[in-house]
Amino acid sequence: MNSAASNTVNYYDKLAERYDKQYQSYLKHTHEKLLSRLQLTQKDEILDSSAGTGLLAQEILKKHTSFKRLVLNDPSSKMLERAKYRLRYNDDIEFYGRFCEQLPFDDNTFSQIICLNSFHYYTHQGDVLRHFRRMLKPGGNLWILDWNRTGSFKIASTLISWLSPENINSRSLDEMKILLQENDFNILEKETWGYRWWNFFFVRCIPC
Repeated sequence: MNSAASNTVNYYDKLAERYDKQYQSYLKHTHEKLLSRLQLTQKDEILDSSAGTGLLAQEILKKHTSFKRLVLNDPSSKMLERAKYRLRYNDDIEFYGRFCEQLPFDDNTFSQIICLNSFHYYTHQGDVLRHFRRMLKPGGNLWILDWNRTGSFKIASTLISWLSPENINSRSLDEMKILLQENDFNILEKETWGYRWWNFFFVRCIPC
């Protein structure tokens, strides 16, 4: 684990108990935005790549009652503990505590990989995308919703990276499109918008 990744994990270990309350509005907005687009079937095998305290999984279980498999991953052990407690009555959920580029799954494992509010924390973003591509089934979807480093939010993102112990490597949608294309993804849907002082982008893409 490099120091930037270690600092991010340590930050969220310390934040875990108050995370949901401290970022309640932000989390509600971004989760609702993603869930409004997410479509699942009973055959889907889903990876929530940076699942945090399990909020997204909880909402998926409320909204989508039929799918084959749900895997939650987060490198912060304290965040993952809260996810396990939140979902303690769902025995069939699998939990992993790895960095995304180190997840131990075979090729063509998942039909849906979700990356919500987390891509800007990854220290090896190209490696993560290559790993996602490897784990996706042919025609499977990668869903990314993240900060859009554009306009006035460039300043905010830079200040956060200076002041926070976390690794912050946010991208504009245009930069993200280039990175996805370099790692053999085709973008099927995209959107940008603002919420309060944040700018966001959303993409749904499939392996080439």
